[in-house]
Amino acid sequence: MPERVLLHADADAFFASVEERDDPSLRGTPFVVGDPVVACASYPARALGIHAGMPLGRVRARWPDVRVVGFREGVHEQASEALFGLFRELTPLVEPGSMEEAFLDVSAVAGDAPTAGGVAARLRARCRTDVGLPVSVGVGRTKLMAKLASRRAKPDGLHVIAPADEPGVRNALRLEEIWGVGPRTQARLREAGLADLVAVRSVSREGLEDILGRTMGRLLHDIAHGRESSTVVLPKPRLSVNRTRTISPPSRSRSRVEAVLADCIERACGVLADDPRVPTRVDLVLRYDDGVELLVHRPLDLPGPAPTPATITGELAPMLAATAYEEDGRGVALVGVTAHLPRARE
Repeated sequence: MPERVLLHADADAFFASVEERDDPSLRGTPFVVGDPVVACASYPARALGIHAGMPLGRVRARWPDVRVVGFREGVHEQASEALFGLFRELTPLVEPGSMEEAFLDVSAVAGDAPTAGGVAARLRARCRTDVGLPVSVGVGRTKLMAKLASRRAKPDGLHVIAPADEPGVRNALRLEEIWGVGPRTQARLREAGLADLVAVRSVSREGLEDILGRTMGRLLHDIAHGRESSTVVLPKPRLSVNRTRTISPPSRSRSRVEAVLADCIERACGVLADDPRVPTRVDLVLRYDDGVELLVHRPLDLPGPAPTPATITGELAPMLAATAYEEDGRGVALVGVTAHLPRARE
């Protein structure tokens, strides 16, 4: 059986790249996306030492010239959907890792690493022209090799690890470079005198299981001997479709709130249109500017096919009016919709 060929596609600094795409004045400047902590830092901001998870208060105090951009949930979701649409045009075998990265099994369209490199180059070009985002792609025989390759490709690049190159790459791997091996596992290995993958290879599977436990011991033994997974796992059918949008500044204007909700409904229905299941319940979510959130449920009995924006709007309109948000005194800071789907039959 021919070996599989995998791609690991990963959008560079995803949230920041989306903001740069939509606001050219941000390009090449240090800025961050997020609130109250950094969700993503642009590459110039990373060069200053700013990273995800850092409190914005600390960023503002230490780097007052760094711009801060609010998190635009709807826009980033749309960009993610567009990227994954391109991934699935290339192959149906797509395993999401997050909203901006995935493994793609391209064995059917690329029989070897060099051919896969050409496929990856074309995918990167389409991501740039069709979605406007830079995507780094790694090519490898296994998930680990594809992931390592994409790391080496960043930013905005392409890297291929051919099967013939694997032994050299594997032998040079530090423990912290091994995807799936966290700090605790690294600490246990070092306590056992195992500082790198070459040392790990000298230990039997049973020995590694004694140090790390059965699951991690077997995983690391397979990695050390080049037998790690190359199987792309397809996601299970979703149980709901959720779309929200922040309203900035918060507002009690009926036209403003209804317009934002209509956008959420339209985007949710766009996803539901590709699913043969009919929603059984719809939720309205409303968050005020003081952080208080309302969640209102309503069962649905729709004959099918997929609901239209008008259908969902008709269900949500009385729910929205019942919240009396216009007379509440607080501003609405977020609004959204969740459509719940029945479990797919096995």
